[in-house]
Amino acid sequence: MGSASRAVSCLCCPCKCLACGLFSCLCSILVSLAVTLGILVLILYLIFKPHMIAATVDSASLAQFNLSTTSTLTYDLNVTMTVRNPNTRVGLYYDDVQSLAYYKDQRFGYTTLDAFYQGTQASTKLSPEFHGNQLLQGDVTAAEFRQEQSAGNFAVNVDLNAKLRVKVWAFKAKISCQLSVPAPGAANASPFQPTNCKVWF
Repeated sequence: MGSASRAVSCLCCPCKCLACGLFSCLCSILVSLAVTLGILVLILYLIFKPHMIAATVDSASLAQFNLSTTSTLTYDLNVTMTVRNPNTRVGLYYDDVQSLAYYKDQRFGYTTLDAFYQGTQASTKLSPEFHGNQLLQGDVTAAEFRQEQSAGNFAVNVDLNAKLRVKVWAFKAKISCQLSVPAPGAANASPFQPTNCKVWF
C-alpha cells in the first residue's frame, strides 16, 4: 500500500520526487565531504602534532608617557618580545605582522614588523617601537592616568597580529600582552617583570 501511494504521488507530482532525490543526494555529498575533511584533519594532526606558539615580553620601557590637559598622549614605548615555535615538524611563516599598543582599551600606537620564517623549535626576537602623539577619549582615562602615574607604573597592552602560514594552510594569530610598565622617572616604580602573553587563533 505504501509503495502504491508513493508511486501515485510521483505520477501526480514528478517534480516533488525529483526535488526530494536531489536534496537527498546533496545531503549525502555534504556528509561525505565533512567526514573526509575530518579524517584529513585528524591525519595531519597525528603526523605533525601541532602545538600552540608561545610569546613572552622580555622587557618594556617608557622613555616618555605624558597626558596633556587636552587629553593628548605623548608616548615613547620600546618593547622586546620573544615568539617561540615549539613544534618539531612544522615551520611557520609570519606575514602581515602588526604590533599595536593600547592604554585603557584605546589604541595609541601602531607599527608594522618585517615578515619572517620560524623553523621548528625556534625562537624569534621582536622589538616593536611606538613613538608619537594620540588623543585619548574620556575623563575617566585622564583620572586613571594620574592615579597610575602616582603609583609609578602604567598598565599598557601590546598586541601582535600576524597571518601564519605552513605549506598546506594559512590562519591568523593574535598575541595579546598585558604589561605593567614603569613610569618614566618614577622613583617608586616597580621594575618590569617578563610577562607571558596569550595567543589567540
